[in-house]
Amino acid sequence: MRYLFSTSRDEAALFDFPPLFLPLTALLALVMQAYLPLLAPRLAAFVDFPLLVVAYYGLSSRNQVNAIWSGSLVGIAQDSLTHVALGLNGLAKTLVGYLAASLGLRLDAEHPGMRFLAVFGLGWLNAVMAFAVERFLMVKPVTWLPAQMTVAAVVNAVLAVLLFRFFDRFRRYA
Repeated sequence: MRYLFSTSRDEAALFDFPPLFLPLTALLALVMQAYLPLLAPRLAAFVDFPLLVVAYYGLSSRNQVNAIWSGSLVGIAQDSLTHVALGLNGLAKTLVGYLAASLGLRLDAEHPGMRFLAVFGLGWLNAVMAFAVERFLMVKPVTWLPAQMTVAAVVNAVLAVLLFRFFDRFRRYA
């Protein structure tokens, strides 16, 4: 029987990835994110592939420092491909990476239900962080859209459950 919460740090398995796993998945996520508005414009407002890569890496690697670096690099790369200010997604994805790795240390990140809840929360946090930076730091008139944020978080969480099972094939025990 699988438990949602690990009872000790010894029960939590540590995983390692092939050296090119993170760069290739991040690059593929950025390319898919860049072309999604052309292929499916309505879906583009809800799906955040770079968020999924950062969340998976953080939850699976359980290494907060590496998750921070991956989140910041993927976020800055995402900023460079979009019309938002450079650093907006970098800040949000850095926080997402740190919290994903922290959650991975404390929760059973292998359970699909826990992955759904974690990515739902991380997706909401990413959206709130991006809103707060634009609204309060950049003083832009951005509208608060909680319903759209919730739908986006649910869509990303469902995609995460499906994609994370595929990504699990590439990891190995450390």
